[in-house]
Amino acid sequence: MKKVLLFSLLIFQSFMFLLQGQVRTRSYVADAELESRNHNVNFTHLKLNVAFEPAKKLVKGDVVLAFTPLSQNTDSIWLDGIKMTVLQLTLNGKDAKYRTDSAGITIYTGGALQWESKDSLEIQYQCTPARGLYFIGWNDTTGVCRRQIWSQGEGTDNRYWIPMYDNWNNKLLTETIITFDKNYEVLSNGTRLNVKENKDGTKTWHYKMEHPQAPYLIMIGIGKYEVDERKTKSGLPVHLWYYPDWKNRVVPTYRYATEMIDFYEKEIGVKFGWESYSQIPVQDFLYGAMENTTATVYGDFLMVDDRSYLDRNYIGVDAHELAHQWFGDLVTCRTSASMWLHESFATYYSSLFDLDMFGQDYFDWERRGFENAAITENKKNTYPIGSSLGGTTRIYPQGAFVLNMLKYVAGGREIYNKAIKYYLEKHKYQNVESNDLLKAFEETTGMGLHWFWNEWIYRSGEPDYNVSISRLGSNPEHGPVEISVTQQQELTELTGLPASADDTRPSGLFKMPVVFEIHYKDGSVDKKQVWIEKQNEKVLFENNGGKEVDFVLFDPGNQIMKTVTFHKTFAMLKAQALRAGNVLDRYDAVAAMQPLALADKRAALIEIYNKETFHAVKDEIVAQLIDDTAPDSRKIIHNAIHDKDVNVRKSTLANVKTIPADLLPDYETLVNDSSYNVVATVLDLLYASNPQGMPKYLQALKGVSGTVGRNVEVKWLELSAATATGQDKGQFIQKLVDYTGNSYEFITRINAMNALKRLDYFDMPLLANLVNAAENENGRLAGPATEHIEMWYGQDARKGVIASYLKARINDPAMPRALKLMAE
Repeated sequence: MKKVLLFSLLIFQSFMFLLQGQVRTRSYVADAELESRNHNVNFTHLKLNVAFEPAKKLVKGDVVLAFTPLSQNTDSIWLDGIKMTVLQLTLNGKDAKYRTDSAGITIYTGGALQWESKDSLEIQYQCTPARGLYFIGWNDTTGVCRRQIWSQGEGTDNRYWIPMYDNWNNKLLTETIITFDKNYEVLSNGTRLNVKENKDGTKTWHYKMEHPQAPYLIMIGIGKYEVDERKTKSGLPVHLWYYPDWKNRVVPTYRYATEMIDFYEKEIGVKFGWESYSQIPVQDFLYGAMENTTATVYGDFLMVDDRSYLDRNYIGVDAHELAHQWFGDLVTCRTSASMWLHESFATYYSSLFDLDMFGQDYFDWERRGFENAAITENKKNTYPIGSSLGGTTRIYPQGAFVLNMLKYVAGGREIYNKAIKYYLEKHKYQNVESNDLLKAFEETTGMGLHWFWNEWIYRSGEPDYNVSISRLGSNPEHGPVEISVTQQQELTELTGLPASADDTRPSGLFKMPVVFEIHYKDGSVDKKQVWIEKQNEKVLFENNGGKEVDFVLFDPGNQIMKTVTFHKTFAMLKAQALRAGNVLDRYDAVAAMQPLALADKRAALIEIYNKETFHAVKDEIVAQLIDDTAPDSRKIIHNAIHDKDVNVRKSTLANVKTIPADLLPDYETLVNDSSYNVVATVLDLLYASNPQGMPKYLQALKGVSGTVGRNVEVKWLELSAATATGQDKGQFIQKLVDYTGNSYEFITRINAMNALKRLDYFDMPLLANLVNAAENENGRLAGPATEHIEMWYGQDARKGVIASYLKARINDPAMPRALKLMAE
């Protein structure tokens, strides 16, 4: 018996040795967020009754949490709740023992709860949240600032003002009851059931959700508002909130509010999954917007009038947040490792709305922006999209580009939409992870797409192709065309596809179906789609008709994320720029002319400009001709200054360094441009190039505020101060100092800070305003303010006074560490 066992062991060891020699390994970035957070109970319902003392930033709440134990031996329950003061806590109606710390509350059940029983907790509490809930304007003594309260719960910040299990992997029904000053309006998630007026000068608003949502999506918004009521084609109520004094901004801001919902319901194939949809602007919002279920909050800097619409508008953000009602709210990622299932989809579907509304060129140029951002990010590290480490660029623009590639690989819009519809309906009101989307595509299309997920979701990078053309046969001008493709990216274990089992393909190569096009001078086209997956490939076009080639396209329309080296003759570039159907192919041809001498390309660029209709190609031509003094080039710049497309006018200003005398009258017309950003930019250029004309320009713009952030007025004050003397100069500077204070929204404050920096002006009121801004919860204000203080502190003449001021406030808990270091 012992001999048999020994022999068997030897065979097994030999087999394992051989097996280990054949097994391929696959490398992925380690990510702790792949695992869901443990929780021993499932919360099913949250009912929040809350009131506020805004001057104290105080929350007074009562929350009831219904739950079912998931564990057979549940003897304690954990709730997230940052620095909560618990006044009373009951479990199933009876007082319960609990312990609090700075992170939350541990409740002791007094014996194991029954498995899958229905239980409830009620907690009366108070807190002064450092995050999650924001009190705007209550400390402004001038009365200029709007007074608001609004929440921002993503990622897990609602725990700062609501004690609860605050994690994405437990969706629950929510109900909010808010009591506040009757002169204000209140918005929260779901249907407003009623509003009750109380005897003490307050009202109580009651909102309730019909379907479960993730805890981070709970929201409130309080302020002085009116509401524009609309309905979609399918009858969905849409409530568009606005400030009463900004009624003129309602139409441009909410221009396509209902049309977007109609578009998404048709494109996605799944009806809007909630009972209504509201949108509300708030001051000093931390981001662009937030897709709370049924109630999007957005920064009021996006609520613009008709003129400001040309510079920045709400359309793209509106479409992005609306898409989240499907991707993020209806289906919610289980952990942050799958966050791309929210943000990539919202970014992509926003661009699809742009395609529908503004056309193919607009959509493709947006995709090029996605691609450029992704390629830049991929140079920094090898984190993938499907990882909590990926970062903003990967889960927003890169993921959006990858979704369009997925549509391309899957076979187009119809089959892609079928899979997305199946995915949403299968996981409606549930949590998902990256693999759930893969399964949805495989179950609806029958395609094996693990390779795509490996290549583009779980691993990083993009292919770097070197493409060249060879002309074959005895008459090369009319003979066969051979296109050689080499993948020349660095081959690593964390990019592209893993190595093949038979070692014929090393790790780091990419596999994609690539379209090749040969355009002939007679207008005909030969086209092939070839799977490129080896390091070196060749594609042959027979050219049986012996046609003369006009130009060649590798991946026309830029369907694949990549970098490419493809040297072409000038004649081929010119033909491509004039005759390619896709704007990206035309743009790439013009961009490839950058190294060429002006004399060699001037006539072609002018011909292309006069034929082109899309701004991006015109912008590139302007950049190449801006310093050319030839009369024909000067005419192009003249035309660009007066182009009806504001993007071309902006591009011209971005490229010119000094205004030439012969074009000064043209640039002067931009003082009265329809774009506030053009006006502010041209003022700087005119100040540098024609300072003697400043009184005329400033008089023309007196009283013009500009777009959000008072950009024209701040520039007007800056240049007025720069050209004035005495008491007048002091008045202009004092207004700029005032604009850095907390009576104003953060963009105005930053604009004023920058203007004073350029004027090299510093005083103690400015320092006080800068410190106030540096202590603000909004990092987009606090960061620049801290940088300004550091800049002034770096000057010997001001270091002492700044250090003394900060030292007197050293015990202020809101003071950032960077400022405390200056005081020590």
